[in-house]
Amino acid sequence: MYRLFYIFRQGNLLLKESKKAVFIAVIFLTIGFVAIGSTYIVGKSLFSSSLTLKNKVNITVFLKNDTDQNDVNETINEIKAIDGVEKVEVINKEEAKEKFLSLFPQYASLLSSLDTNPFPCTVKVWVSNLELGENIKNLISSFPTVDSVIFSQDVAEKINKLTTVLWLLFVFIFIAVLAEFVFISQSITSLLVDLRHTDIKILKLIGADSTFIHAPFFFVVFVSVLLSWIISIFALKRIDLWSVTIVKSLLPFADYSARINTSLLYLELFVFGVVISIFGAIIPLRRVK
Repeated sequence: MYRLFYIFRQGNLLLKESKKAVFIAVIFLTIGFVAIGSTYIVGKSLFSSSLTLKNKVNITVFLKNDTDQNDVNETINEIKAIDGVEKVEVINKEEAKEKFLSLFPQYASLLSSLDTNPFPCTVKVWVSNLELGENIKNLISSFPTVDSVIFSQDVAEKINKLTTVLWLLFVFIFIAVLAEFVFISQSITSLLVDLRHTDIKILKLIGADSTFIHAPFFFVVFVSVLLSWIISIFALKRIDLWSVTIVKSLLPFADYSARINTSLLYLELFVFGVVISIFGAIIPLRRVK
Protein backbone atom coordinates (compact mmCIF):
# COMPACT_ATOMS: atom_id res chain seq x y z
CA MET A 1 0.00 0.00 0.00
CA TYR A 2 2.85 2.34 0.87
CA ARG A 3 4.56 1.61 -2.46
CA LEU A 4 1.39 2.53 -4.35
CA PHE A 5 0.98 5.72 -2.31
CA TYR A 6 4.60 6.67 -2.98
CA ILE A 7 4.23 6.07 -6.73
CA PHE A 8 1.16 8.31 -6.95
CA ARG A 9 2.78 10.97 -4.78
CA GLN A 10 6.00 11.01 -6.79
CA GLY A 11 4.06 10.90 -10.02
CA ASN A 12 2.04 13.97 -9.01
CA LEU A 13 5.24 15.77 -8.03
CA LEU A 14 6.74 14.97 -11.42
CA LEU A 15 3.60 16.28 -13.13
CA LYS A 16 3.83 19.56 -11.20
CA GLU A 17 7.53 19.95 -11.93
CA SER A 18 7.08 19.36 -15.64
CA LYS A 19 3.70 20.94 -16.36
CA LYS A 20 4.89 22.70 -19.50
CA ALA A 21 6.56 19.58 -20.89
CA VAL A 22 3.47 17.47 -20.14
CA PHE A 23 1.24 20.12 -21.73
CA ILE A 24 3.32 20.04 -24.93
CA ALA A 25 3.34 16.24 -24.87
CA VAL A 26 -0.45 16.15 -24.53
CA ILE A 27 -0.83 18.46 -27.54
CA PHE A 28 1.36 16.31 -29.78
CA LEU A 29 -0.13 13.04 -28.53
CA THR A 30 -3.62 14.43 -29.19
CA ILE A 31 -2.59 15.32 -32.74
CA GLY A 32 -1.33 11.77 -33.16
CA PHE A 33 -4.55 10.23 -31.83
CA VAL A 34 -6.68 12.46 -34.06
CA ALA A 35 -4.50 11.80 -37.12
CA ILE A 36 -4.61 8.03 -36.90
CA GLY A 37 -8.23 7.92 -35.69
CA SER A 38 -9.60 10.25 -38.36
CA THR A 39 -7.64 8.47 -41.10
CA TYR A 40 -9.11 5.16 -40.00
CA ILE A 41 -12.67 6.51 -39.72
CA VAL A 42 -12.71 8.29 -43.09
CA GLY A 43 -10.58 5.63 -44.78
CA LYS A 44 -12.76 2.76 -43.56
CA SER A 45 -15.92 4.59 -44.67
CA LEU A 46 -14.40 5.38 -48.07
CA PHE A 47 -13.21 1.81 -48.51
CA SER A 48 -16.59 0.30 -47.58
CA SER A 49 -18.44 2.75 -49.81
CA SER A 50 -16.05 2.18 -52.70
CA LEU A 51 -16.91 -1.53 -52.56
CA THR A 52 -20.59 -0.66 -53.12
CA LEU A 53 -19.57 1.51 -56.05
CA LYS A 54 -17.42 -1.33 -57.41
CA ASN A 55 -20.51 -3.56 -57.39
CA LYS A 56 -22.23 -1.07 -59.68
CA VAL A 57 -19.49 -1.28 -62.30
CA ASN A 58 -20.54 -3.78 -64.94
CA ILE A 59 -20.21 -4.69 -68.59
CA THR A 60 -23.26 -3.67 -70.63
CA VAL A 61 -23.88 -5.82 -73.70
CA PHE A 62 -26.28 -4.67 -76.43
CA LEU A 63 -27.46 -7.51 -78.65
CA LYS A 64 -28.39 -7.01 -82.28
CA ASN A 65 -32.00 -5.90 -82.63
CA ASP A 66 -32.94 -8.72 -85.02
CA THR A 67 -31.64 -11.49 -82.71
CA ASP A 68 -34.31 -14.12 -82.05
CA GLN A 69 -34.98 -15.50 -78.56
CA ASN A 70 -33.12 -18.77 -79.10
CA ASP A 71 -29.95 -16.92 -80.08
CA VAL A 72 -30.41 -14.57 -77.12
CA ASN A 73 -30.61 -17.53 -74.74
CA GLU A 74 -27.57 -19.14 -76.32
CA THR A 75 -25.56 -15.92 -76.05
CA ILE A 76 -26.50 -15.51 -72.40
CA ASN A 77 -25.37 -19.07 -71.64
CA GLU A 78 -22.06 -18.42 -73.42
CA ILE A 79 -21.51 -15.26 -71.39
CA LYS A 80 -22.26 -17.09 -68.13
CA ALA A 81 -19.70 -19.74 -69.08
CA ILE A 82 -16.87 -17.20 -69.35
CA ASP A 83 -14.29 -17.54 -66.58
CA GLY A 84 -14.54 -14.52 -64.28
CA VAL A 85 -18.21 -13.74 -64.90
CA GLU A 86 -19.97 -13.54 -61.54
CA LYS A 87 -23.53 -12.53 -62.39
CA VAL A 88 -25.65 -11.88 -65.48
CA GLU A 89 -28.83 -9.83 -65.70
CA VAL A 90 -30.97 -9.78 -68.83
CA ILE A 91 -33.11 -6.79 -69.78
CA ASN A 92 -35.45 -7.72 -72.63
CA LYS A 93 -36.64 -5.31 -75.28
CA GLU A 94 -39.88 -4.36 -73.46
CA GLU A 95 -38.09 -3.75 -70.17
CA ALA A 96 -35.53 -1.60 -71.93
CA LYS A 97 -38.33 0.45 -73.47
CA GLU A 98 -40.07 0.89 -70.10
CA LYS A 99 -36.82 2.01 -68.42
CA PHE A 100 -36.25 4.54 -71.20
CA LEU A 101 -39.78 5.94 -70.86
CA SER A 102 -39.42 6.21 -67.07
CA LEU A 103 -36.39 8.44 -67.65
CA PHE A 104 -37.70 10.29 -70.70
CA PRO A 105 -41.52 10.25 -70.65
CA GLN A 106 -41.65 13.08 -73.21
CA TYR A 107 -40.77 10.56 -75.94
CA ALA A 108 -43.76 8.25 -75.25
CA SER A 109 -45.79 9.49 -78.23
CA LEU A 110 -42.80 9.13 -80.56
CA LEU A 111 -42.16 5.53 -79.53
CA SER A 112 -45.81 4.59 -79.77
CA SER A 113 -45.85 5.76 -83.39
CA LEU A 114 -43.11 3.28 -84.36
CA ASP A 115 -44.04 -0.09 -85.84
CA THR A 116 -41.30 -1.98 -83.97
CA ASN A 117 -39.52 -1.65 -80.63
CA PRO A 118 -36.19 0.08 -81.40
CA PHE A 119 -34.54 -1.00 -78.15
CA PRO A 120 -32.28 -4.05 -78.23
CA CYS A 121 -32.09 -6.79 -75.66
CA THR A 122 -29.46 -5.80 -73.08
CA VAL A 123 -27.28 -8.00 -70.89
CA LYS A 124 -25.52 -6.64 -67.80
CA VAL A 125 -22.48 -8.62 -66.72
CA TRP A 126 -20.73 -8.39 -63.34
CA VAL A 127 -17.21 -9.78 -63.07
CA SER A 128 -15.48 -11.27 -60.02
CA ASN A 129 -12.36 -9.15 -60.62
CA LEU A 130 -12.49 -5.76 -62.32
CA GLU A 131 -9.04 -6.34 -63.78
CA LEU A 132 -10.59 -9.06 -65.95
CA GLY A 133 -13.25 -6.66 -67.27
CA GLU A 134 -11.45 -5.51 -70.41
CA ASN A 135 -10.57 -9.06 -71.52
CA ILE A 136 -14.14 -10.25 -70.92
CA LYS A 137 -15.47 -7.23 -72.81
CA ASN A 138 -13.27 -8.05 -75.84
CA LEU A 139 -14.35 -11.69 -75.73
CA ILE A 140 -18.06 -10.82 -75.62
CA SER A 141 -17.59 -8.32 -78.45
CA SER A 142 -16.57 -11.17 -80.73
CA PHE A 143 -19.94 -12.95 -80.40
CA PRO A 144 -21.97 -12.73 -83.66
CA THR A 145 -25.18 -11.68 -81.88
CA VAL A 146 -23.52 -8.77 -80.06
CA ASP A 147 -23.91 -5.28 -81.45
CA SER A 148 -21.80 -3.30 -78.94
CA VAL A 149 -20.25 -3.64 -75.49
CA ILE A 150 -19.60 -0.92 -72.90
CA PHE A 151 -17.27 -1.29 -69.91
CA SER A 152 -16.35 1.65 -67.68
CA GLN A 153 -12.74 0.58 -67.23
CA ASP A 154 -11.63 4.03 -66.09
CA VAL A 155 -14.08 3.93 -63.17
CA ALA A 156 -12.87 0.48 -62.19
CA GLU A 157 -9.24 1.59 -62.29
CA LYS A 158 -9.99 4.70 -60.21
CA ILE A 159 -11.72 2.58 -57.57
CA ASN A 160 -8.76 0.20 -57.37
CA LYS A 161 -6.33 3.13 -57.14
CA LEU A 162 -8.44 4.79 -54.44
CA THR A 163 -8.42 1.59 -52.38
CA THR A 164 -4.64 1.27 -52.71
CA VAL A 165 -4.06 4.93 -51.79
CA LEU A 166 -6.30 4.63 -48.72
CA TRP A 167 -4.35 1.68 -47.33
CA LEU A 168 -0.96 3.24 -48.10
CA LEU A 169 -2.05 6.50 -46.44
CA PHE A 170 -3.22 4.69 -43.32
CA VAL A 171 0.01 2.66 -43.08
CA PHE A 172 2.11 5.81 -43.53
CA ILE A 173 0.20 7.72 -40.85
CA PHE A 174 0.25 4.71 -38.52
CA ILE A 175 4.05 4.50 -38.76
CA ALA A 176 4.41 8.28 -38.34
CA VAL A 177 2.16 8.33 -35.25
CA LEU A 178 3.94 5.30 -33.78
CA ALA A 179 7.29 7.09 -34.15
CA GLU A 180 5.78 10.28 -32.70
CA PHE A 181 4.47 8.48 -29.60
CA VAL A 182 7.82 6.79 -28.99
CA PHE A 183 9.70 10.07 -29.44
CA ILE A 184 7.37 12.12 -27.19
CA SER A 185 7.34 9.59 -24.34
CA GLN A 186 11.09 9.09 -24.64
CA SER A 187 11.75 12.84 -24.58
CA ILE A 188 9.54 13.62 -21.59
CA THR A 189 10.91 10.65 -19.64
CA SER A 190 14.50 11.72 -20.37
CA LEU A 191 13.69 15.21 -19.12
CA LEU A 192 12.14 13.88 -15.91
CA VAL A 193 15.07 11.52 -15.30
CA ASP A 194 17.44 14.46 -15.55
CA LEU A 195 15.27 16.48 -13.14
CA ARG A 196 15.19 13.65 -10.61
CA HIS A 197 18.77 12.52 -11.07
CA THR A 198 19.69 13.16 -7.39
CA ASP A 199 16.52 11.51 -6.04
CA ILE A 200 17.17 8.44 -8.16
CA LYS A 201 20.70 8.15 -6.76
CA ILE A 202 19.34 8.31 -3.19
CA LEU A 203 16.75 5.64 -3.92
CA LYS A 204 19.47 3.39 -5.32
CA LEU A 205 21.61 3.91 -2.19
CA ILE A 206 18.75 2.84 0.12
CA GLY A 207 18.17 -0.28 -1.98
CA ALA A 208 15.02 0.63 -3.95
CA ASP A 209 14.27 -1.78 -6.78
CA SER A 210 13.85 -0.75 -10.45
CA THR A 211 10.05 -1.00 -10.38
CA PHE A 212 9.90 1.38 -7.42
CA ILE A 213 12.12 3.89 -9.25
CA HIS A 214 10.54 3.61 -12.70
CA ALA A 215 6.85 3.56 -11.74
CA PRO A 216 6.43 7.36 -11.19
CA PHE A 217 7.80 8.05 -14.67
CA PHE A 218 5.39 5.53 -16.18
CA PHE A 219 2.63 7.25 -14.21
CA VAL A 220 3.43 10.61 -15.87
CA VAL A 221 3.48 9.02 -19.33
CA PHE A 222 0.18 7.24 -18.64
CA VAL A 223 -1.51 10.46 -17.48
CA SER A 224 -0.24 12.30 -20.58
CA VAL A 225 -1.66 9.59 -22.85
CA LEU A 226 -4.95 9.50 -20.92
CA LEU A 227 -5.47 13.28 -21.17
CA SER A 228 -4.63 13.39 -24.87
CA TRP A 229 -6.88 10.38 -25.53
CA ILE A 230 -9.85 12.03 -23.76
CA ILE A 231 -9.37 15.27 -25.71
CA SER A 232 -9.01 13.41 -29.03
CA ILE A 233 -12.33 11.59 -28.50
CA PHE A 234 -14.25 14.89 -28.77
CA ALA A 235 -12.51 15.67 -32.07
CA LEU A 236 -12.99 12.15 -33.44
CA LYS A 237 -16.71 12.24 -32.64
CA ARG A 238 -17.06 15.32 -34.84
CA ILE A 239 -14.95 13.73 -37.58
CA ASP A 240 -17.12 10.61 -37.46
CA LEU A 241 -20.17 12.78 -38.17
CA TRP A 242 -18.36 14.69 -40.93
CA SER A 243 -17.22 11.44 -42.56
CA VAL A 244 -20.70 11.07 -44.10
CA THR A 245 -20.31 14.35 -45.99
CA ILE A 246 -16.68 13.62 -46.88
CA VAL A 247 -17.47 10.20 -48.36
CA LYS A 248 -20.50 11.45 -50.29
CA SER A 249 -18.51 14.33 -51.76
CA LEU A 250 -15.70 12.00 -52.89
CA LEU A 251 -17.95 9.12 -54.02
CA PRO A 252 -21.27 10.74 -54.95
CA PHE A 253 -22.65 7.62 -56.68
CA ALA A 254 -21.71 5.15 -53.96
CA ASP A 255 -24.03 3.78 -51.31
CA TYR A 256 -22.75 5.14 -48.02
CA SER A 257 -21.81 2.33 -45.67
CA ALA A 258 -22.78 2.44 -41.99
CA ARG A 259 -20.30 4.17 -39.69
CA ILE A 260 -17.78 2.03 -37.84
CA ASN A 261 -17.89 0.98 -34.20
CA THR A 262 -16.19 4.04 -32.73
CA SER A 263 -16.32 2.72 -29.16
CA LEU A 264 -14.07 -0.16 -30.14
CA LEU A 265 -11.84 2.23 -32.09
CA TYR A 266 -11.42 4.51 -29.05
CA LEU A 267 -10.46 1.54 -26.89
CA GLU A 268 -7.94 0.32 -29.47
CA LEU A 269 -6.43 3.81 -29.74
CA PHE A 270 -6.04 4.01 -25.96
CA VAL A 271 -4.34 0.61 -25.75
CA PHE A 272 -2.11 1.54 -28.69
CA GLY A 273 -1.16 4.87 -27.09
CA VAL A 274 -0.37 3.36 -23.69
CA VAL A 275 1.65 0.42 -25.01
CA ILE A 276 3.73 2.48 -27.46
CA SER A 277 4.30 5.32 -24.96
CA ILE A 278 5.37 2.93 -22.21
CA PHE A 279 7.77 1.34 -24.68
CA GLY A 280 9.16 4.79 -25.49
CA ALA A 281 9.58 5.55 -21.77
CA ILE A 282 11.52 2.32 -21.21
CA ILE A 283 14.29 3.46 -23.56
CA PRO A 284 15.68 6.28 -21.34
CA LEU A 285 14.85 4.35 -18.16
CA ARG A 286 17.17 1.53 -19.19
CA ARG A 287 20.09 3.65 -18.03
CA VAL A 288 18.43 4.04 -14.62
CA LYS A 289 19.40 0.74 -13.00
